[in-house]
Parts: sequence; structure tokens; C-alpha cells
Amino acid sequence: METKERLMLTKEQYGTFFKKNYHTACLVALRYIPDIDRAEDMVQDVFVSLWEKRKELQVKINLKKYLLSAVKNQAINLTQRDKANTIPLSKLMVDLEEDEPEEFAKEELSVKLAEAINELPPACHNIFSLAYQENFTYQQIADELNLSKNTVKTQMGIAYRQLREKLRQSIVVLVQMLQWQ
Repeated sequence: METKERLMLTKEQYGTFFKKNYHTACLVALRYIPDIDRAEDMVQDVFVSLWEKRKELQVKINLKKYLLSAVKNQAINLTQRDKANTIPLSKLMVDLEEDEPEEFAKEELSVKLAEAINELPPACHNIFSLAYQENFTYQQIADELNLSKNTVKTQMGIAYRQLREKLRQSIVVLVQMLQWQ
């Protein structure tokens, strides 16, 4: 059953909604706009537009899905206007209903992963970043940070364990969604 609801959120509620969904919205925008600053500006514009039009908007789906759809549509519009962009329009014209649940779930998992990595203890975070962002081997990390290779292995073990604990539920949901396809 489809219901329509008005966006009658307080400033505090909308602020919470913004904080909770900004990163996911940016990831959606980055699928179409390769420039991170431009994507972030566009996402902020969508949030402002939603706030300004809150009294006349009627949302047929939940507010988060509405936001992500608006971000996707705005990104496609910007891409179409930008002749210098190299992403073919045929790739952009994917129906939101087809890729929505799986793609948004993957993007949310990416956001949660980034947040979990940022919450690692400083030593773990530094070592984990070198391993996965810089593709350093354990020996290269040990040499770079003047540590023993065993210390690097131990810190990586701590990082893996903490990431597994923080992402366990999200990964289960993603795997289940992929199996349903």
C-alpha cells in the first residue's frame, strides 16, 4: 500500500536526517559525478531543496529513498549538461527500481566500512590504511613505521576483528540480498 506523507520535520529532526544520510547520498552522486567537490555541492543543494519544499512535497516512499532518488536524478541532470563528462548517458539511464535496493545497500555498507575504519585505534588505522589504501605488504609497513613484521600482523588482526564485529550485521544483509537475485 502506497501512502503519501508530508515532510513536517523539525529543524533538529532534519539535521539528524542530514547527518545520517549525507555520506550515502554523496556515494550515490559519485556514481555519476566523478568530482567529489561537485558531488558534495550537488547533494547539499538537494538537501536544501528538500527543506525549502517540505510543505508542498508529498513523499510516496520513505524519505531516505526519496532523497537518494532525488540525488540520482539531479546527478544525471548535471551530467547531461556537462559535455566534458566521459560517462556515457546509456550507463546513467538505469531504472532506479532495478538497482535501488542492492546498490544503495552496497553504498551504505561502504559508508559503514569507512566509518568503522575511522574508528580503529590510531596505530591500527595507520597500518590498515597502508595495507589497503597504499597496497603495502606487511614488510613494507614494518619498514615504513620502524616496527617488527609481527607487530604489523598483530595490529592487522586487531583491525580485522574490530571491523568484522562492527560490520557483521551489514554484511549478512548484503549477502542475503545478493543471494535473492
